[in-house]
Amino acid sequence: MASICYCCCCFFLQLLLVQLIGCIGGRIPLGSRLTANERQMWVSDNGTFGFGFTSTGSPDELQLSIWYFNLPGDPTIVWSAKRDSPVGMDAYVELETTGSLTLIDPSTATIVWASNTTGRGVRSAEMSDSGNFILYNSSNDSVWESFSHPSDTLLPGQPLTVNLELTSFANPRANRSDHNGSYSLKMLQQPSSLSLSLSYISPNTSLNYSYWSGPQISNATGDVVAVLDDSGSFGVSYGSSPSGTVYVHKNDCDVSGCTKKETGVILRRLVIGEDGNLRLYRWDVNGSRLDWETDWSAVSNPCSIAGVCGDGICSLENNKTNVSCTPLTGSSPPAENYCTHFEMEAMPQTKYYFSESLVIANYSNVSVGAECEQRCVEDCECVASVFGLDEEEETYCWKLRDALFGGLQDPSSTLFVKVSKSSKSGPTSGGRSVASKGGGAKSVVVVVPLVVCLSMVVALLGLLLWHSTGRLRWHRRVVSRRSLSVPGAPLNFSYRDLQIATLNFSQMLGTGGFGSVYKGSFADGTSVAVKKLERLLPHGEKEFVTEVATIGSMHHMNLVRLCGFCSEGSQRQENKHVLIVCLSA
Repeated sequence: MASICYCCCCFFLQLLLVQLIGCIGGRIPLGSRLTANERQMWVSDNGTFGFGFTSTGSPDELQLSIWYFNLPGDPTIVWSAKRDSPVGMDAYVELETTGSLTLIDPSTATIVWASNTTGRGVRSAEMSDSGNFILYNSSNDSVWESFSHPSDTLLPGQPLTVNLELTSFANPRANRSDHNGSYSLKMLQQPSSLSLSLSYISPNTSLNYSYWSGPQISNATGDVVAVLDDSGSFGVSYGSSPSGTVYVHKNDCDVSGCTKKETGVILRRLVIGEDGNLRLYRWDVNGSRLDWETDWSAVSNPCSIAGVCGDGICSLENNKTNVSCTPLTGSSPPAENYCTHFEMEAMPQTKYYFSESLVIANYSNVSVGAECEQRCVEDCECVASVFGLDEEEETYCWKLRDALFGGLQDPSSTLFVKVSKSSKSGPTSGGRSVASKGGGAKSVVVVVPLVVCLSMVVALLGLLLWHSTGRLRWHRRVVSRRSLSVPGAPLNFSYRDLQIATLNFSQMLGTGGFGSVYKGSFADGTSVAVKKLERLLPHGEKEFVTEVATIGSMHHMNLVRLCGFCSEGSQRQENKHVLIVCLSA
């Protein structure tokens, strides 16, 4: 009886060992295979990382991945193969006898991905403790490794050389159908220097825009690599000297080591997110919090990341961390070209991202936004222009040949965009066809009286409309003359004058009751503060004129003098904005 029990135990133990082959650490021999529907995996010796199939989030769609095997919750993926081509439940990955690691999906009868190492002497593979999956030859040298083909994550000790880059997963707002990401982290090489750079990859073209860069490195010698070390410091190393490291982020360490001692096991990873930001995460295995914490991020203002709203405009919400996106314009671009059938749309307090390849011209002698707008109107190649003030308070005007990278709110800039004119229904008068005999003549007899009647009706309606608007304009002129006849009334400026004086309301000084205040100056050098009212006074136009005359006649040493106002009806009745110009003497 005892011998029977012993034999049964040995049999079941053998079955268990067979099941565990391929998922316990150690060297993986040629001919080994993992099948997706059997949930098999290869695990590192220390139990930290797993190699196998994980879910993409969609039903029955999987991807070949490396992930943190021993953490609770959804898998934290650090590498994936051909992530834009998910596979089905029947897929498998095999270390073939030819030496190639191959991912096959029988449902489509295709080789989805391969390491392309056939004939290079591969003898075994290993899921290493560092998170690197390595193919070895008979001399125990590395033939292929996942560290040399990164996805969106950099692990401690993983080198990012000048010919490698991290790429983010797709940003949903960027309207991309693939999963290859809209952002990248790589070495940006200049003629005499290089630096780490975050770039936005345009979904429609091959143009990139660099919106963040690390410290510049000049005259670097030896191998140049970006690396995240075990202590959580991230930087660029070059040469063999310990001083040959330029840190992007230093984890509270000095030459002798970290001054802030850490206990227990700390897991770390550097990730470029789908929002374009680069973040360093940590997981304290011995801590009470069972989640990843952010140690550092490269960009503090998410709206400063190009393309975060596609080609739209980004604005920060009240919490200063979340963003809201609005379309670039309310209209579509001109269908045929940018020479005719367009109109300009101004977007105050808006700045736009652009690379040098998109700039047609840069004018430093343009002093008003209207002139910058006109420069774009006169250029068929121009799609948009940006006018504003730089950090040195100097004006600039950029003409752009395309709008790809998105924009953000900026009080010192104004964006002008070409948009198509609204289509007008009805036939044009340019084309006539010769009427055929018989039926064509009858059509003319019927149509002509109808056209004449409709013309008379339209003319009558136009006459009535002209009469009513004429009376309205007469009434406004009477009110305006009355306001100017009051002794001590300030000057009445046109809205166009104030646009020129304030650079199209581009320099906001602050906000207060009834509206916002902008900085401006007139041609004679007089400095002014212009308040744009957001709503009328309670008793309307008459009350407004009386208040302006009263305030304008007041003089006191502790009061600034009201020197003028704008009372154009289109601004108050349609936009409900009234302009008052305040001047310190």
